[in-house]
Amino acid sequence: MPYDSEDTLESWYVAVTYGLAGDEEWDDAEDEDSRAPAAGTKVGHLILWRLREDTGDNRWEAADAESGDLEVIASAVLGRSGGDGYSAAFEKAITHPVGDLLLLDRVSLDKTWRGFGLGPALAAEAIRRLSGGCCAVAVYPAMGEYPEDRGQVTEAYRRQAKKKIAALWQSIGFQPFRHGVWLLETALRQPEELMRARRSELHALSTAFQRCGPPESSPADGVTSAESSTQAPNQIPG
Repeated sequence: MPYDSEDTLESWYVAVTYGLAGDEEWDDAEDEDSRAPAAGTKVGHLILWRLREDTGDNRWEAADAESGDLEVIASAVLGRSGGDGYSAAFEKAITHPVGDLLLLDRVSLDKTWRGFGLGPALAAEAIRRLSGGCCAVAVYPAMGEYPEDRGQVTEAYRRQAKKKIAALWQSIGFQPFRHGVWLLETALRQPEELMRARRSELHALSTAFQRCGPPESSPADGVTSAESSTQAPNQIPG
């Protein structure tokens, strides 16, 4: 739904589907004995935000009004006022700190599809398509889901979970910045090379899946912060 700062903080909801409904290649691949889901079945989603530069609005206030995690990112990358450009630390960390900032807010997959490295691969594909005109992509690794027994969630448990999640984002080019925020510099070649590596892994996984059928329940894939309301749907086939 539209909100006051939509020109400053633009939301993107990316649906992850198993193939595309109506696509002849996927429809022809289906057979009666297959355990695979129907083409076009949604298996997850990503939420991203584009924090636009030079809109006249206070970018920190726009991020803060949306969620605490986006506020953490804005506080780390923006100047003190939130409306006067990027912070000195950000300008030192990024080679060309001019342009918009893409925020990776959440990667969520159905439980059956977790634990296979799909999250980073899909995030890299979404970033490739949505980061045009952005000087960097930012993420704040945090737990988005908790075990049923909340007593398990000790401080050590949280640290270990955040460490595992951060390793996933590092696998597609994110580097630690400050205040728990990680950055991916879009002008570098490394993210593109890492995306190709993840794409190759995804292709190998897809080939194995088509031979053996859908995976059984597996360890949870990493996710970022809590789900937010979004708009502008897009699709990434599984």
